[in-house]
Amino acid sequence: MLYDRSYMKKPFRGKNHSPIDKLLISLLVCFVIQLVVSMGSLHELHKGLLPSFLGYSSQALLDLFIWTPLTFIFLHDGPLSLIISLLGIHFMGRAIEHDIGSRNFIWVCFASALSGSTFWLIFHMGHPQPLMGSTCLVMSFITLFCLRHPNRPISLLLLPITLKPRIVFLSLLGLELFGFVFYELRGNPSVNYSAHLGGMMAGAFVFWFMRTGRQFPSIVFSGSGVKGVGSSHTPAVKPSSGYAVDLSDQRALQEEVDRILDKINDNGFGSLSQKEKNTLDKAKGLLHRR
Repeated sequence: MLYDRSYMKKPFRGKNHSPIDKLLISLLVCFVIQLVVSMGSLHELHKGLLPSFLGYSSQALLDLFIWTPLTFIFLHDGPLSLIISLLGIHFMGRAIEHDIGSRNFIWVCFASALSGSTFWLIFHMGHPQPLMGSTCLVMSFITLFCLRHPNRPISLLLLPITLKPRIVFLSLLGLELFGFVFYELRGNPSVNYSAHLGGMMAGAFVFWFMRTGRQFPSIVFSGSGVKGVGSSHTPAVKPSSGYAVDLSDQRALQEEVDRILDKINDNGFGSLSQKEKNTLDKAKGLLHRR
Protein backbone atom coordinates (compact mmCIF):
# COMPACT_ATOMS: atom_id res chain seq x y z
CA MET A 1 0.00 0.00 0.00
CA LEU A 2 1.16 3.51 -0.83
CA TYR A 3 1.09 6.65 1.21
CA ASP A 4 2.49 10.16 1.32
CA ARG A 5 3.62 11.22 4.79
CA SER A 6 3.15 14.93 4.06
CA TYR A 7 -0.63 14.44 4.02
CA MET A 8 -1.07 12.38 7.16
CA LYS A 9 -3.47 13.89 9.69
CA LYS A 10 -5.08 12.54 12.80
CA PRO A 11 -8.43 11.00 11.77
CA PHE A 12 -11.72 10.92 13.67
CA ARG A 13 -10.95 14.11 15.63
CA GLY A 14 -13.70 16.54 16.57
CA LYS A 15 -17.43 16.42 15.97
CA ASN A 16 -17.32 17.24 12.26
CA HIS A 17 -15.79 14.16 10.64
CA SER A 18 -14.34 14.51 7.17
CA PRO A 19 -15.89 12.60 4.25
CA ILE A 20 -13.04 10.08 4.59
CA ASP A 21 -13.94 9.38 8.23
CA LYS A 22 -17.62 8.95 7.35
CA LEU A 23 -16.78 6.64 4.45
CA LEU A 24 -14.53 4.43 6.59
CA ILE A 25 -17.14 4.20 9.36
CA SER A 26 -19.87 3.37 6.81
CA LEU A 27 -17.80 0.57 5.28
CA LEU A 28 -17.11 -0.97 8.69
CA VAL A 29 -20.73 -0.74 9.83
CA CYS A 30 -22.04 -2.21 6.57
CA PHE A 31 -19.64 -5.14 6.78
CA VAL A 32 -20.75 -5.90 10.33
CA ILE A 33 -24.39 -5.84 9.21
CA GLN A 34 -23.52 -8.00 6.21
CA LEU A 35 -21.78 -10.49 8.49
CA VAL A 36 -24.72 -10.59 10.90
CA VAL A 37 -27.25 -11.11 8.10
CA SER A 38 -25.15 -13.98 6.72
CA MET A 39 -25.22 -15.58 10.22
CA GLY A 40 -21.46 -15.18 10.61
CA SER A 41 -20.58 -17.29 7.57
CA LEU A 42 -17.87 -15.74 5.39
CA HIS A 43 -18.88 -18.07 2.55
CA GLU A 44 -22.40 -16.60 2.46
CA LEU A 45 -21.44 -12.89 2.28
CA HIS A 46 -22.29 -12.65 -1.43
CA LYS A 47 -25.71 -14.26 -0.95
CA GLY A 48 -28.94 -13.25 0.72
CA LEU A 49 -31.09 -10.15 0.86
CA LEU A 50 -28.39 -7.53 1.41
CA PRO A 51 -26.20 -8.35 -1.65
CA SER A 52 -29.25 -8.71 -3.88
CA PHE A 53 -30.59 -5.35 -2.67
CA LEU A 54 -27.34 -3.32 -2.59
CA GLY A 55 -24.97 -5.31 -4.84
CA TYR A 56 -24.66 -4.40 -8.51
CA SER A 57 -25.65 -6.71 -11.37
CA SER A 58 -27.72 -6.79 -14.53
CA GLN A 59 -30.52 -8.41 -12.56
CA ALA A 60 -30.49 -5.53 -10.08
CA LEU A 61 -31.00 -3.10 -12.97
CA LEU A 62 -33.83 -5.23 -14.34
CA ASP A 63 -35.43 -5.08 -10.89
CA LEU A 64 -35.09 -1.26 -11.08
CA PHE A 65 -32.64 -1.13 -8.17
CA ILE A 66 -31.17 2.07 -9.60
CA TRP A 67 -29.11 2.78 -6.48
CA THR A 68 -26.91 -0.29 -6.85
CA PRO A 69 -24.29 1.34 -9.17
CA LEU A 70 -23.31 3.33 -6.05
CA THR A 71 -24.21 1.13 -3.10
CA PHE A 72 -22.15 -1.90 -4.16
CA ILE A 73 -19.03 -0.25 -2.68
CA PHE A 74 -20.45 -0.73 0.84
CA LEU A 75 -20.45 -4.54 0.55
CA HIS A 76 -17.40 -6.84 0.61
CA ASP A 77 -16.92 -10.54 -0.02
CA GLY A 78 -14.51 -11.03 2.87
CA PRO A 79 -12.43 -9.35 5.61
CA LEU A 80 -9.27 -9.25 3.46
CA SER A 81 -11.01 -7.27 0.76
CA LEU A 82 -12.38 -4.90 3.39
CA ILE A 83 -9.00 -4.37 5.08
CA ILE A 84 -7.25 -3.62 1.77
CA SER A 85 -9.94 -1.11 0.87
CA LEU A 86 -9.86 0.56 4.29
CA LEU A 87 -6.08 0.97 4.17
CA GLY A 88 -6.14 2.33 0.63
CA ILE A 89 -8.95 4.77 1.37
CA HIS A 90 -7.33 5.91 4.61
CA PHE A 91 -3.90 6.64 3.15
CA MET A 92 -4.54 7.62 -0.47
CA GLY A 93 -8.03 9.01 0.09
CA ARG A 94 -6.82 11.44 2.74
CA ALA A 95 -4.09 12.66 0.41
CA ILE A 96 -6.64 13.27 -2.33
CA GLU A 97 -9.14 14.97 -0.01
CA HIS A 98 -6.45 17.30 1.32
CA ASP A 99 -5.29 18.01 -2.23
CA ILE A 100 -8.60 18.78 -3.97
CA GLY A 101 -11.00 19.53 -1.10
CA SER A 102 -13.99 17.71 0.38
CA ARG A 103 -16.49 18.75 -2.27
CA ASN A 104 -14.39 17.51 -5.17
CA PHE A 105 -13.46 14.39 -3.21
CA ILE A 106 -17.12 13.39 -2.87
CA TRP A 107 -17.56 13.75 -6.63
CA VAL A 108 -14.50 11.55 -7.17
CA CYS A 109 -16.17 8.82 -5.10
CA PHE A 110 -19.38 9.06 -7.14
CA ALA A 111 -17.51 9.01 -10.44
CA SER A 112 -15.34 6.06 -9.36
CA ALA A 113 -18.31 3.93 -8.30
CA LEU A 114 -20.29 4.68 -11.47
CA SER A 115 -17.33 4.12 -13.77
CA GLY A 116 -16.24 0.93 -12.02
CA SER A 117 -19.72 -0.60 -12.02
CA THR A 118 -20.44 0.37 -15.64
CA PHE A 119 -17.18 -1.04 -17.00
CA TRP A 120 -17.68 -4.25 -14.98
CA LEU A 121 -21.23 -4.77 -16.26
CA ILE A 122 -20.10 -4.58 -19.90
CA PHE A 123 -18.24 -7.86 -19.44
CA HIS A 124 -20.52 -9.50 -16.87
CA MET A 125 -24.07 -9.26 -18.19
CA GLY A 126 -26.12 -11.97 -16.53
CA HIS A 127 -23.38 -12.86 -14.05
CA PRO A 128 -24.97 -14.73 -11.10
CA GLN A 129 -22.96 -12.98 -8.39
CA PRO A 130 -23.32 -9.23 -7.82
CA LEU A 131 -20.41 -6.83 -7.84
CA MET A 132 -19.24 -5.86 -4.35
CA GLY A 133 -16.27 -3.98 -2.93
CA SER A 134 -14.75 -0.50 -2.78
CA THR A 135 -11.40 -1.29 -4.44
CA CYS A 136 -12.43 0.81 -7.44
CA LEU A 137 -12.31 3.86 -5.14
CA VAL A 138 -8.77 3.02 -4.08
CA MET A 139 -7.68 2.61 -7.71
CA SER A 140 -9.22 5.96 -8.56
CA PHE A 141 -7.46 7.70 -5.66
CA ILE A 142 -4.08 6.22 -6.60
CA THR A 143 -4.54 7.17 -10.25
CA LEU A 144 -5.57 10.74 -9.45
CA PHE A 145 -2.71 11.23 -7.00
CA CYS A 146 -0.11 9.79 -9.39
CA LEU A 147 -1.29 11.97 -12.27
CA ARG A 148 -1.38 15.13 -10.16
CA HIS A 149 2.02 14.50 -8.55
CA PRO A 150 4.01 12.27 -10.94
CA ASN A 151 7.38 13.06 -9.36
CA ARG A 152 6.51 13.38 -5.65
CA PRO A 153 8.13 10.50 -3.71
CA ILE A 154 5.73 8.11 -2.00
CA SER A 155 6.51 5.17 0.27
CA LEU A 156 5.34 1.59 0.47
CA LEU A 157 3.55 0.85 3.72
CA LEU A 158 5.73 -1.16 6.15
CA LEU A 159 8.61 -1.24 3.65
CA PRO A 160 11.52 1.25 3.42
CA ILE A 161 10.98 1.77 -0.30
CA THR A 162 10.33 5.11 -1.99
CA LEU A 163 8.93 5.31 -5.51
CA LYS A 164 7.84 8.01 -7.93
CA PRO A 165 4.06 8.06 -8.55
CA ARG A 166 4.42 7.87 -12.33
CA ILE A 167 6.23 4.52 -11.96
CA VAL A 168 3.56 3.31 -9.55
CA PHE A 169 0.77 4.31 -11.93
CA LEU A 170 2.30 2.62 -14.99
CA SER A 171 3.07 -0.55 -13.03
CA LEU A 172 -0.42 -0.71 -11.55
CA LEU A 173 -2.04 -0.10 -14.94
CA GLY A 174 0.05 -2.88 -16.49
CA LEU A 175 -0.88 -5.36 -13.75
CA GLU A 176 -4.58 -4.56 -13.98
CA LEU A 177 -4.61 -4.86 -17.78
CA PHE A 178 -2.74 -8.17 -17.59
CA GLY A 179 -5.22 -9.57 -15.05
CA PHE A 180 -8.18 -8.26 -17.04
CA VAL A 181 -7.05 -9.80 -20.36
CA PHE A 182 -5.55 -13.07 -19.19
CA TYR A 183 -7.78 -13.90 -16.21
CA GLU A 184 -11.09 -12.07 -16.13
CA LEU A 185 -11.83 -12.25 -19.86
CA ARG A 186 -10.95 -15.95 -19.81
CA GLY A 187 -13.66 -16.76 -17.30
CA ASN A 188 -11.77 -16.42 -14.01
CA PRO A 189 -13.41 -13.38 -12.39
CA SER A 190 -12.08 -14.02 -8.87
CA VAL A 191 -10.72 -10.45 -9.00
CA ASN A 192 -12.83 -7.74 -10.61
CA TYR A 193 -10.09 -6.17 -12.74
CA SER A 194 -12.69 -4.50 -14.94
CA ALA A 195 -14.12 -2.58 -11.96
CA HIS A 196 -10.58 -1.59 -10.96
CA LEU A 197 -9.89 -0.28 -14.46
CA GLY A 198 -13.17 1.61 -14.36
CA GLY A 199 -12.05 3.29 -11.15
CA MET A 200 -8.71 4.21 -12.76
CA MET A 201 -10.56 5.73 -15.71
CA ALA A 202 -12.60 7.84 -13.30
CA GLY A 203 -9.42 9.08 -11.60
CA ALA A 204 -7.95 10.00 -15.00
CA PHE A 205 -11.14 11.83 -15.97
CA VAL A 206 -11.18 13.85 -12.74
CA PHE A 207 -7.52 14.75 -13.30
CA TRP A 208 -8.32 16.04 -16.79
CA PHE A 209 -11.45 17.86 -15.58
CA MET A 210 -9.68 19.72 -12.75
CA ARG A 211 -6.58 20.40 -14.82
CA THR A 212 -8.71 22.74 -16.93
CA GLY A 213 -9.28 24.85 -13.82
CA ARG A 214 -12.84 23.69 -13.24
CA GLN A 215 -14.41 22.55 -9.99
CA PHE A 216 -17.31 20.18 -9.46
CA PRO A 217 -20.61 21.89 -8.57
CA SER A 218 -22.00 22.00 -5.06
CA ILE A 219 -25.50 22.50 -3.71
CA VAL A 220 -25.82 24.64 -0.59
CA PHE A 221 -28.86 24.12 1.64
CA SER A 222 -30.19 26.68 4.11
CA GLY A 223 -33.09 26.64 6.52
CA SER A 224 -35.42 27.98 3.82
CA GLY A 225 -34.40 25.46 1.19
CA VAL A 226 -31.84 25.43 -1.55
CA LYS A 227 -29.67 28.48 -1.27
CA GLY A 228 -27.73 28.12 -4.47
CA VAL A 229 -25.78 25.91 -6.78
CA GLY A 230 -22.05 26.42 -7.19
CA SER A 231 -20.77 26.49 -10.77
CA SER A 232 -17.91 24.29 -11.85
CA HIS A 233 -16.26 27.42 -13.28
CA THR A 234 -16.82 29.60 -10.23
CA PRO A 235 -13.62 30.19 -8.27
CA ALA A 236 -13.59 30.45 -4.52
CA VAL A 237 -14.22 33.90 -3.10
CA LYS A 238 -10.99 35.80 -2.70
CA PRO A 239 -10.30 39.08 -0.99
CA SER A 240 -9.71 42.08 -3.20
CA SER A 241 -6.17 42.83 -4.32
CA GLY A 242 -5.86 45.66 -1.86
CA TYR A 243 -7.08 43.61 1.07
CA ALA A 244 -4.69 43.11 3.99
CA VAL A 245 -5.08 41.43 7.36
CA ASP A 246 -4.05 43.26 10.51
CA LEU A 247 -2.04 40.57 12.26
CA SER A 248 -2.18 42.53 15.52
CA ASP A 249 -5.98 42.24 15.58
CA GLN A 250 -6.63 38.71 16.85
CA ARG A 251 -10.31 38.76 15.88
CA ALA A 252 -9.60 39.83 12.30
CA LEU A 253 -6.80 37.31 12.09
CA GLN A 254 -9.04 34.50 13.30
CA GLU A 255 -11.74 35.44 10.78
CA GLU A 256 -9.19 35.36 7.96
CA VAL A 257 -7.84 32.00 9.12
CA ASP A 258 -11.39 30.60 9.22
CA ARG A 259 -11.99 31.83 5.67
CA ILE A 260 -8.77 30.22 4.43
CA LEU A 261 -9.59 26.94 6.17
CA ASP A 262 -13.06 26.93 4.58
CA LYS A 263 -11.42 27.44 1.20
CA ILE A 264 -9.07 24.50 1.82
CA ASN A 265 -12.00 22.32 2.84
CA ASP A 266 -13.90 23.17 -0.35
CA ASN A 267 -11.16 23.30 -2.96
CA GLY A 268 -8.02 21.80 -1.41
CA PHE A 269 -4.74 23.28 -0.23
CA GLY A 270 -3.59 23.78 -3.82
CA SER A 271 -6.25 26.46 -4.36
CA LEU A 272 -4.56 28.88 -1.93
CA SER A 273 -2.61 31.85 -3.19
CA GLN A 274 0.92 32.42 -1.92
CA LYS A 275 -0.36 35.36 0.14
CA GLU A 276 -2.95 33.14 1.83
CA LYS A 277 -0.32 30.49 2.57
CA ASN A 278 1.92 33.14 4.15
CA THR A 279 -0.97 34.43 6.24
CA LEU A 280 -1.70 30.90 7.45
CA ASP A 281 1.94 30.35 8.42
CA LYS A 282 2.15 33.68 10.29
CA ALA A 283 -1.17 33.12 12.02
CA LYS A 284 -0.07 29.69 13.23
CA GLY A 285 2.88 31.17 15.07
CA LEU A 286 1.01 34.19 16.42
CA LEU A 287 -1.98 32.22 17.72
CA HIS A 288 0.26 29.64 19.40
CA ARG A 289 2.12 32.36 21.30
CA ARG A 290 -1.07 33.87 22.67
